[in-house]
Amino acid sequence: MQTPQKTNELNATPHRQSDLIPISFDELVANDDANLCIAPDQLTIILCTGGRKELQINFADYTLTPGSLTFIYPNSMWRPLATSSDFEAHYFSIQGTSAKEWNAFIDLDTVFSLSSYIAKHPHTQLSLDETQVMTQYLNLLKSRYEANAQAIIIRFILSAFTLELNRIFTAREKSDRSKISRQEDILWKFLTLLKQYHKEERTVNFYANKMCISPKHLSSVIKQMSHKTAHEIIADFVTMTAKRLLKTTTMSIQEISDELNFANQSFFGKFFKQNTGQSPSAYRRK
Repeated sequence: MQTPQKTNELNATPHRQSDLIPISFDELVANDDANLCIAPDQLTIILCTGGRKELQINFADYTLTPGSLTFIYPNSMWRPLATSSDFEAHYFSIQGTSAKEWNAFIDLDTVFSLSSYIAKHPHTQLSLDETQVMTQYLNLLKSRYEANAQAIIIRFILSAFTLELNRIFTAREKSDRSKISRQEDILWKFLTLLKQYHKEERTVNFYANKMCISPKHLSSVIKQMSHKTAHEIIADFVTMTAKRLLKTTTMSIQEISDELNFANQSFFGKFFKQNTGQSPSAYRRK
């Protein structure tokens, strides 16, 4: 099965700018400056059709094999681990702000249930029939997009794709509820809270209190599930957000320090250098 042909500049297509739904079919590429990456503001879907690829997403390891469907949410932390020479996949990314276009013809209950399931299960193994159906949708989406179809057609295809995903995952959710371990649930809740509060809170005690468990128990579970300490994961989140702000905004270092709730710019500089080996200004100049 052939992988989709890559496109480099989606804005080069002659859609009217007001109608453009920014979609990319490019392979997800890691940042050059770090093994640990933060996904841009886009939702990425990877449907493996051949070979093998290993990824770490939010500190959980996943192996992509034929029929596996993997989601990388906006601002997720990920790293490539290994890729076989025969790896093939359909890649599909849509900007996070434009992902709401999916919801145009779908009731909110469906959107919420699907989003909740994917957040807990970013990697799913499909059956052969399910893989074929998803492949047909992705091929149709790509062909109509590159043929400059009207935006409403693209939205209908996205909506149909979403409803098909919901059909597949609804059946899985019933059986998966009993299979999720307490440890997995704690890790998922910790990462969810971390995404929400890491700019303001950097102590394990804060997250443990939010989850109504002891800091010792939280630290033990996180270490067991991710092979990193809770402190290390918190530092990783803050560091990657700092990197993103340094590279993609014109905020001053003082403003970034304030955004991340450091006492002053000096403390921020020490934290950043401790976790990256270079100062914020040196990183920005790279």
